[in-house]
Amino acid sequence: MKRLFRSEDGFVLIFSILVLPIFFGFVLLIIDVGRGNNAHADLQASADAIALAGARELDGGVTSIPRAKEAMGKVVNSVSMLGINTDTEIRLTYEDTPGNEFFVAFLTDIPPDDATLIDQDWISATSTNDGTAAQFIYVRAQSRNLESFSFNPVTYLREEVPIAVYAVAKTVSAACKIPPIYICNPFEYDSDGEYVGDQLQARYDAGDLHGRMLRLHMSGNQTESPGNFSFLQVDGSSGASAISDMFAGASNPTCYDAGLVTTAPGAKTSIGAAINTRFDMYAGNYSNSSGYVPRPALNVRKGALPDLSGNTNNPNFDDCVASGNNTAVLGDDHVWDIDAGRFNDNETDDFSYGFPDNLAMSAPNEGLPGGAIGANDQWDIYTYFEKNYWTAGSIPRPGTTEYDNVSPGQPHPKNVLSSNTGRLPSRYDVYLAELENGWYNIGRAEGDPSVAGMTGEIGSPACGASMNPQRTPDTSPTADDRRLIVGALIDCKSQSGEGGGINNYVVNSYVAMFLTRPVYSYAPSVDPTIDIEIVDVTGSGSNGTLDTFIRNESILVR
Repeated sequence: MKRLFRSEDGFVLIFSILVLPIFFGFVLLIIDVGRGNNAHADLQASADAIALAGARELDGGVTSIPRAKEAMGKVVNSVSMLGINTDTEIRLTYEDTPGNEFFVAFLTDIPPDDATLIDQDWISATSTNDGTAAQFIYVRAQSRNLESFSFNPVTYLREEVPIAVYAVAKTVSAACKIPPIYICNPFEYDSDGEYVGDQLQARYDAGDLHGRMLRLHMSGNQTESPGNFSFLQVDGSSGASAISDMFAGASNPTCYDAGLVTTAPGAKTSIGAAINTRFDMYAGNYSNSSGYVPRPALNVRKGALPDLSGNTNNPNFDDCVASGNNTAVLGDDHVWDIDAGRFNDNETDDFSYGFPDNLAMSAPNEGLPGGAIGANDQWDIYTYFEKNYWTAGSIPRPGTTEYDNVSPGQPHPKNVLSSNTGRLPSRYDVYLAELENGWYNIGRAEGDPSVAGMTGEIGSPACGASMNPQRTPDTSPTADDRRLIVGALIDCKSQSGEGGGINNYVVNSYVAMFLTRPVYSYAPSVDPTIDIEIVDVTGSGSNGTLDTFIRNESILVR
């Protein structure tokens, strides 16, 4: 018996049998840890994808949250290894319903320190349903619990382990390849002096900016006011010549942040000549072929009577508006004089008619004299068509039944209506119709009766092509529209505390501006203005004209 107890034969086998359950327990635990890590990675990838998809729509628009939810609903992911016998792969799709695998909150802010947890108290304090205020998207992902292979050593039962992850994302945007210009928001205040600048997106979405002419006045030494425009800092050369070239169409090496821009002091008066090259007007540094050679737009109708040279009985019309002796005359029949309260301040028929002001023009609220804005979208589209396209007596005049029933092939306001609502077309609508139908190549026959053979203004450019072949308009489908420029829109009055000189201004939005007329002084002692229609705004309701210039990227911040 003593020998039996002293014998060590078979000890390893017995020991192995005793520790085998523990060994298998560790093996199962290691498997569960691996399964948990795999499920955690799947969930994290899903949460990241959902957050990035939603954040891309957070552009400050009034409909950004519904658009974000729609985008998130299109993302399909999966999580594996949560179950033992079933549910080896579970499809995960976001739905805005209780109990969904994804809990989503739109936040106005997140803690500055990454170590600070975004808990329920923070979510409750910063959550918003206002698309214009949503800056971040918080996504928490949790599917069914992980069913473990291993057993609880106390209860001898399998455990279910919850696995959850979260992600936070936002959108970062930049405007590139644009002129270094910002304009002061003309819709910053209402008539009672109340700030309404945050309603710009909603007002654009509702069509309140449609067809309203803006005259942007260069700001002086005083603080910028609604209706002013000024300049942004540029990378590299900031000399007057380089800046002017950027307004003429040369590439700007600077990309501007969607949220904050740095301004540049000074009054760069030479930009007028640069912008006017887009209208086939070459003066100053652009009157010869040296240096940067800008192209004109394809349609440059601007209300300019071509210069008459040679024998008046056999006129030779020079459509170029350039420096020197061959300078065409820009008319004022289409410009509203606020002080005089009338069109055609010189009270003579200039026999040219560009896009006119609105029938009611006024200085923007708290604006600078010289700046002006249309009170509504009413402008004299009928006179524009009559002066530019209709031969006297060839078709009925406005106000007649025959006029309303004019052939669709004839240039006619009813053929360029913005939509079936019957809304009056904007000038940009008419401009696009002119391009689409080739109407800009038509010259009006109702010219100055004192000059035999007068054919009036034709919208196709002649000056740029004649001066240098490089200035010939690009007619390819990918050609940029030379009558469109993009700039930052700033709530200048609200940020007037920044003072003069170089400032950092918060950007309200970026806008696409249709150049309705050249930069020109239409009356004695009146400063030149940049006259535009706002045809697109970043954010809700964007019609795509800004897509070439605005880069939007969603990034994970948590």
